[in-house]
Amino acid sequence: MLSLELTAVVRRLTSFCLLLSTLMVMVLLPRPTNGENHCSENRFNYSLMTDHMQFTKEVPEKEYGVLGQFKSLHCCAKGYRSIEWFKNGQPYPWGGDISSLIVYPEAANQTIYTHRISEADIGNYTCVLRNDTDIIRHDIELRMQEDKPDYPLPTFQPKNMIINLGETARFYCEAFVGKLDLPDATNKIVWTRMLEDESASTASDTHQLNVSREDGQIIGSYLSIPKIQNYHYGRYRCQITSGNLARPLELNVLLSPAQVAIAEDPKLESLALIFIGILIVLLALMAFALRKWELRKNHHDNRCSAQFIADHDLA
Repeated sequence: MLSLELTAVVRRLTSFCLLLSTLMVMVLLPRPTNGENHCSENRFNYSLMTDHMQFTKEVPEKEYGVLGQFKSLHCCAKGYRSIEWFKNGQPYPWGGDISSLIVYPEAANQTIYTHRISEADIGNYTCVLRNDTDIIRHDIELRMQEDKPDYPLPTFQPKNMIINLGETARFYCEAFVGKLDLPDATNKIVWTRMLEDESASTASDTHQLNVSREDGQIIGSYLSIPKIQNYHYGRYRCQITSGNLARPLELNVLLSPAQVAIAEDPKLESLALIFIGILIVLLALMAFALRKWELRKNHHDNRCSAQFIADHDLA
């Protein structure tokens, strides 16, 4: 009887110790620094009002890490039943010889990170979103890089857009710039609209928002146009300059109308209608001439028929 009670006490103590150790690990385990869970910021406006499975903000195609420093990868999304991570086709969790990156549960598994990136972490990472009917996947290439690259390295290039008048547009560009080597050096991102003569201008009704992550080593910028007008269409350029580097990064993108009207000028519209009318008349005349030619041909071919002879009293 005593041994049974002692066994029960030991079991309770063991369970308590396991629970305590788990809580200590959760408390002491390093978490991404403040701001690394960026999936809650700068989301697509339409994603805030919809529930289907989708990415909620731009997802980089390439990432760069500095040996021994913090690194995180993100697939910001919503509407998924599960999200899985793969490295070079191998599913998470990974052993240390494959990757030291771990999932960040507080970000609903949208983020994986490591506090000290190593050579083993280099490779191709894939996030796979699933719900009951669909699958969405995105690939991110992770490369190792020096503290300060020779020029900004693009991690997300802005995408061309086709949008109707009156709708909203949003472009995003991003690059790895590393750490600045001088205290007075600064990073700079400028959005401009390129004119036909290659000069640049900035519309007063566009809004630019610059952002950064990973202690400023990656910088990006949003260009938002609240209401598309005719003068907004054209080519835009995102220019990223890092410190005192002489070679800036220039990323170009096109904004085009979804539908092109036949003519917006009333005079041009009238000319277009006249042209269409003339074309219809010509087609009708051609059809009439073709019909007469066919009848004449058939008439000539039947000169030896009994009906033709009877009609013309040729017997």
